[in-house]
Order: sequence, then structure tokens, then C-alpha cells
Amino acid sequence: MTRLLIENATIVTLDDDGTIYPGAAILIEEGVIAAIGPGAALATADERMDAGGGVVMPGLYNAHTHAAMTFARGYAEDLPLDRWFNERIWRLESALTPEMVYWGTLAAIVEMVRGGVVGFADHYFHMDQVVRAVTESGMRANLAWAVFGSPAEEEVGITIPLTVEFVRRTQGAAGGRLTASLGPHSPYQCPDSFLARTAAVAVREGMGIHIHASETAEQVRQSIATFDMSPIELLSHRGLFETHTILAHAIHANDWDLDTLATKDVNVVQCPSTHLRYGMGVTRVPDMLARGVNVALGTDGAGSSAALNLWRELRLAVLTQRQAHEDATLLGGAVPLRMAAPNGARALGFWKAGTLAPGYAADLIVVDTMATHFQPVHDVVAALIWCTEPADVRNVMVAGRWLMRDRALLTVNEGEVMAGFRGALETMLGRPLSQFREYTGKPVNQA
Repeated sequence: MTRLLIENATIVTLDDDGTIYPGAAILIEEGVIAAIGPGAALATADERMDAGGGVVMPGLYNAHTHAAMTFARGYAEDLPLDRWFNERIWRLESALTPEMVYWGTLAAIVEMVRGGVVGFADHYFHMDQVVRAVTESGMRANLAWAVFGSPAEEEVGITIPLTVEFVRRTQGAAGGRLTASLGPHSPYQCPDSFLARTAAVAVREGMGIHIHASETAEQVRQSIATFDMSPIELLSHRGLFETHTILAHAIHANDWDLDTLATKDVNVVQCPSTHLRYGMGVTRVPDMLARGVNVALGTDGAGSSAALNLWRELRLAVLTQRQAHEDATLLGGAVPLRMAAPNGARALGFWKAGTLAPGYAADLIVVDTMATHFQPVHDVVAALIWCTEPADVRNVMVAGRWLMRDRALLTVNEGEVMAGFRGALETMLGRPLSQFREYTGKPVNQA
């Protein structure tokens, strides 16, 4: 049994009590935290690592992204959401290849690991290629194959029965580092009957769901005009919240929606960069947290957010709320870190991760706080929230395995990844583009 001791660290546990251990150590056995605190330094270990006085904390979880969309970074700038979809993104995606998804996901993984992200919830296409990339990288992930409820020949290689097969073979794969969900796109792109069918299958099969909803005020208006229900109310009535659900955005949720999200134990993911970039509005995070909703953070895809930087997202999550409410106390203390770590792990379905405590997965990062922009460290939690940049993350571990040590990636070759990415992108851009589908904001069967 391998025993690793990380010592000489300030350990920020992000447990329910907000425990912080200065000058402490953490003992890891077979991928699980065995002991933590000052006494851990006395443990017998096969290997010792000196953290150099840095901060050891849980790794971050990107709870909503489209990882392979690194290929669309900077491709569709300065457009409103409807033109972003119709004129650029969905046309570009009509030329998407499995190879592009594989290399695009690996490029995203490199970026995320370098920024201290240990797991992500992905909602995209050709997801067998994402399984391949995640398995090779050593990360954790919750994977959902995006479907629209269109005729089979119009989907990107998948239907409900095939999605169920994908979830069955993916759930628990890669030594337990993978979870999987059904991935209906949204109530504005999927027919109503398809949503109800998806919910029935999810409940019968015991599978989770990852979906977008209530991204814009117009989507809500169109849903009410069609169904006399908000998008979130519609999803609840159709049964999509009767299982473990990741709900992306939920920006324009009303009070009834918020009560439903809390009652149904839905995991809401806000993506502040995308929300700000497209003028979509501000998610009612303080109201959600007050009701007990599990709110996590996501970057969305690089095609909309530009960067897969969860440190930026957690800062923007605080700043947008304080600006919108003119209240400098909102989301104070460790709340942003909790949204990025334990709340994200819970959203992905990793119940014994996201916190540093005995019996929890050894998914952790070491942050170097000695750079000028960190000093002085009066409050370690505040310093982590307001000062950390991806380059400050020195070491990344998942399930007791180092993915990065002293900024050197150990599971993927960054040079090979970028060469493969550029080659796949060249092939993709050489293919003809077509009108893949249309975004109107209306329920699809009424468009």
C-alpha cells in the first residue's frame, strides 16, 4: 500500500466547518485521504513531498462546459446569442469530426489541469472520444451526449437508445473517475414529447440528466406563451427533475422555479463569463443558496467564454452579484471556493470528493502563494479567491495520482496535443459548412 505524505502546507479543507490547518500535512493511501492535520506529519510514509509552505486545497470542478469547443475560441465574437448560434457556431459544428472532439477535448484538459481543475461536466457530441481523452488524462468527468430529439439522421450520431448504451458503458469507467448522464439540449431545442420521454427513460434506468434552461428572458417569454409554464416549470412537470440533474444557467428563474429547484435537489451551474459576454442576465445565486440549492460553477465552452479558467469564473460570480445588488457582502467568505470545489463535485456525482477529509478522494491541488501578486497573505481564503491565477497552481492530483508536478504535465504530452489539435482543426475547417439547425428561442415544435 503506497503512502504519500504532503507536508509543510497550509491546508484549506473546504469542509462544512471551514477548517484550515496551518503548517500541516496530509496523508494519502491508495488514492484516498487517510489523515490530515498537524498529526499527519508523524505518519510513516513511502514518499514525502514538501509543499514549500504553499496551500493544499481541493481541486476545482468545472460543472458545465463543452470541452471540445476549444476549436471555436475567438470564432464568433461580438454577436447576439441568436446570430452566435445560427451564423457561426452551429454552421461550424456541421463540419465537426470525432477526431476534432478528441483533440479539442485534450486541449481543454491541458488548459483545465494547468488551472487546477480536476473534473468537468461535459455536454457535447462524439462523446466516446471524450471518454478516450479523459481516460488517458487521469481527470474525472461527468459526460452527457447532447441530443435534440431530431430524426436520427439529423443527430450527431446518437438517439435515446444509443445514449442509454453510452451511459451504461461509461458510468463508473476509468476506475470510477467517470460518471455519465443523458444530455437533452434544452426545452427550446428539444420537442416537448422528447423531453418527457427522456425523463421517463432516466427514471427507469436510474440515469442523471444534464440540460440547459432559462438562459434568456426571451426563452422564458416564449415558453410561457406556448405552455403557460416557464422552462424550469416545464422541465419539472415533464419529470426531468426526478433524477440527478445538472441544470446549466437558470438565469431567469422566478420564485416558483427557485422553490422547485430546491425541492427537487437540482444542481444549478452558473457560467458568469458567458452570461456577461452575451448580456444574458445575472443568475439569482443568493436566492438559490438561501433556499439550499446546490450552485456550482462552469466555464461553458471556450467558444463563448474564451477561457476555461475557473478562478476567473468564481471571481466574476462574486462581482456580478455585488454589482447587480449593490451589496459588497454577497457571496462572502469561502462561498466562491465552495461553489468551485465541493458543490461542483456534488453536481458531477462524486459524493466523496471536493473536500479534504479522511475517506475522501485525494483530488487536490497545491497553490504557490509566494508570487508578488499574492503577498501579503492576510487571509488565505480571500487570497485564493482574489489573487489566484492558473499559473499559481503548481501541482494537481486526482485519485492519488499526480497529473501535474511543478507545472510539468505527467499524463498528456502538451506538444503532441497541440499538434493533433491543429491537424484536426485544419481538416475540420476544410469541410463544407451547412445550416446545422436554427436557434429562435422558441420551443422547437412551435418554431
